[in-house]
Amino acid sequence: MDRIKVGIIGCGGIFRNLHAPYYEEPTRRAEIVAIADLNEASVNEQAARFNAQGYTDYRHLLERPDIDAVDVCVHPGPHRDITLAAADAGKHILMEKPMCRNVAEGDEMIAATAEAGVRLQVAYMMRFDPGHMKLKQLLQDGTLGTLQMAYSNQVGWFRPDTHPWLFIREESGGMLVEQAIHHLDIWLWLYGVASSVYGYTSHVPLGGTYPEPEKAVENNAVLVIHFKHGGVGMMIKSWAAEVGNSGNGMVGSNGSATLLRHGIRWKTHDMPEAKEFVAPVPDDETYRTLSPERRQSRYWGVAAKGASIDHWLKCIAGEEQPTTGGSIGRAGIELAEAAYRSAAIGAAVSLPL
Repeated sequence: MDRIKVGIIGCGGIFRNLHAPYYEEPTRRAEIVAIADLNEASVNEQAARFNAQGYTDYRHLLERPDIDAVDVCVHPGPHRDITLAAADAGKHILMEKPMCRNVAEGDEMIAATAEAGVRLQVAYMMRFDPGHMKLKQLLQDGTLGTLQMAYSNQVGWFRPDTHPWLFIREESGGMLVEQAIHHLDIWLWLYGVASSVYGYTSHVPLGGTYPEPEKAVENNAVLVIHFKHGGVGMMIKSWAAEVGNSGNGMVGSNGSATLLRHGIRWKTHDMPEAKEFVAPVPDDETYRTLSPERRQSRYWGVAAKGASIDHWLKCIAGEEQPTTGGSIGRAGIELAEAAYRSAAIGAAVSLPL
């Protein structure tokens, strides 16, 4: 098939580290023909890397009739505006997570792309991680039974002297929207629709690029989520923990599982001992543009993001049906928004909103 012509909007760290390697693969389904970013030096560097045309205004990129689709790698603040402009220009859209900052924006984006007849998908990479895919299989085939309890512990430190946009709600949407959205999406994918959420959030003044506390996003959150088909999940997340802790897993009626780095350990009640699966880095020709050291340490992160891009391109070509479309992106945002509403009123909030 002819390669789809793609324009990149935003060529910072997310693009360079996770998206760009896919577009260097010999088996890629797209060619980058244009790159836009406000940073002219960055644009020129990446445009030369991909033999593409550089722009400092994404609207000029959208004017090109030869571009079929855009891969958007900017921070959440302009996601809605870029989507509406790209839809109006007839371009398919892959949006880096989160899809949007709130449900209202998500509804606008879904409506605009539906009216224009273009695809809107989210570059959710964790759905393509080998450990999460194995857990999905163990749930689908009944090995672990029905969900009783899910847990996600994401307690760590995010330096307050960097990423100034991250700590401003108008730019990032908040900690739950900008980063916890990965795990909210994974839970909805693994365990099904949420029926209610209780949320607690707080902010610890850390200075740096945080604005004053009354304007800053939360940097601590606890969520208790009830799922429509049964089971409860607790998610704990912090950017303010000097001493961190992490762990993700579930307890089912037949057994339990804990996620490893690109793998999983599980045991059912009738198994004599636990089984473990960790995906090895393949000794093949994939992602050989990475240095040997980075390929060994980051392969599955890059490959999972590449799989999410490839899925989008296959959907554009009519070869697959989207599993990460706009309604999926909106669902995670709705869950985060419900958690914020709950935190504000001090009571559980039912879903849908």
